Amino acid sequence: MEPDNVEQEHANSGNLQAIMVLVVTASVALLFWPVLLDVWRYSFDDGTYSHAFLIPLVALYVLYDCRQELQFRQAPSLWLIPLILCLALELLLYLSQISLPVRALLPFVLLFSLLSVFKHHKSLYVYALVMLFATPIWGILSPPLQTLSTNVVEMVMAYTHVPSFFEGNVVSIPSGRFEIANGCSGLRYFITSLFLCLLYIYFNIRGARKAATFFVVCMVGALLVNWVRIIIIILVGHETQMQSDLIHDHNNLGWYLYIPYLLFAFYVGGKLAQDPLPRAKPVEVSQPSPKVFAYFILALLVFSPSLLDWPVVDANQLNSQQTPSEVLYHRSLQVSQYQSVEHQTLSVDDIELQQWVYLFSGLGLDNKASFYLNEVVPESMRVNKTENTPRANFVYFRSRANQPALLAYSYAGANGLVANRGALRSQRFSEVLAGKRKSAIVAASVLCADASCNRERAALEQQLGLFENTELLFQDPS
Repeated sequence: MEPDNVEQEHANSGNLQAIMVLVVTASVALLFWPVLLDVWRYSFDDGTYSHAFLIPLVALYVLYDCRQELQFRQAPSLWLIPLILCLALELLLYLSQISLPVRALLPFVLLFSLLSVFKHHKSLYVYALVMLFATPIWGILSPPLQTLSTNVVEMVMAYTHVPSFFEGNVVSIPSGRFEIANGCSGLRYFITSLFLCLLYIYFNIRGARKAATFFVVCMVGALLVNWVRIIIIILVGHETQMQSDLIHDHNNLGWYLYIPYLLFAFYVGGKLAQDPLPRAKPVEVSQPSPKVFAYFILALLVFSPSLLDWPVVDANQLNSQQTPSEVLYHRSLQVSQYQSVEHQTLSVDDIELQQWVYLFSGLGLDNKASFYLNEVVPESMRVNKTENTPRANFVYFRSRANQPALLAYSYAGANGLVANRGALRSQRFSEVLAGKRKSAIVAASVLCADASCNRERAALEQQLGLFENTELLFQDPS
């Protein structure tokens, strides 16, 4: 090896590039802290994403592998345009509290940030977008995978000696009943296989045909493992009269099946892999451009949720610990997170009713009336029927004493009352552009004098109508 090349290799260890990549990553994490906190809360604490702790380690390995090949930009590039567009969209969605696309966009914010500071390199895509596999956005695949698992298991069970009856995703056999729930969709194996498959292709396989072959082996195998797991559980449950420990340990059974399959998949991958490409010579290292870095930081600062909501570090800390009181004829309303709640007993046209007003700050991604756990109607409520108008929901139910009763509730945004969470999310865009982020749930219930509840419904409609103008509802108490 020539002396010049030796000196160049020693001069460019890639440490400076790696440090700058980590600085860019830390800047994105700090200035988008509320989004990162949401990802942590719903990914790293969720069993479906139990692989999430490995993702940062994989990203660091990718960075270590490519660090000597990265080159700094010496002048601002056109990558600033997609970065700014992505940042603007991310901030708008964050203010609108639409969680799923906010989470999905964060790795792209990181990618465009890196491409604004470094010259184009494929490893930057892998480093940034591998974060998608630790991001809780994959739940949308659970229903179709659940349906597919149910259909396949039903087809296979028809060829076994065990009588089975399928009603939706519930399987009835002589020994008992099984539910093929969301956790049985195989989503965790699907995500893990997709992640490992794409990573293996990146490092070891070249050529579209070989990559496609390995991809099919990985993904079909992940689905087969889950189907076999469900069928084994049903058969073992039948043979042991539902007494086997395997019934309660079905998650571990899946991994016992998945690991041998994974070994087979990588055996196939080894046959398809090619000799690694010769390492590229380390590029001549230059210093990062202060001007380029300043443009990148300025773009992040302008659209930063962290600075916008400062000094609130975790909006969930604003949630009230106050538990709304129950009434004699039904349990507390099923509203999970809220900033405050006010419960009153009122009289409207000589009809006594109970009223609740839940207020939400609009900070973070969860402090909102449309939070997915805010179902309002208690699970134990004996519901007879429901009726909906554009502005309110009416739930006819039987009280604890078996009397007819009525519950009415609405979701409130700055533009008035709506009947469902989807409608509230739809109007959020226009509201946040006007600087209005708060929301509310307004509910009232009453015992009925007769089964029709006509007078009581009119009283509830009149009371909810008082909140149509929401300016007083959201005004600052001070």
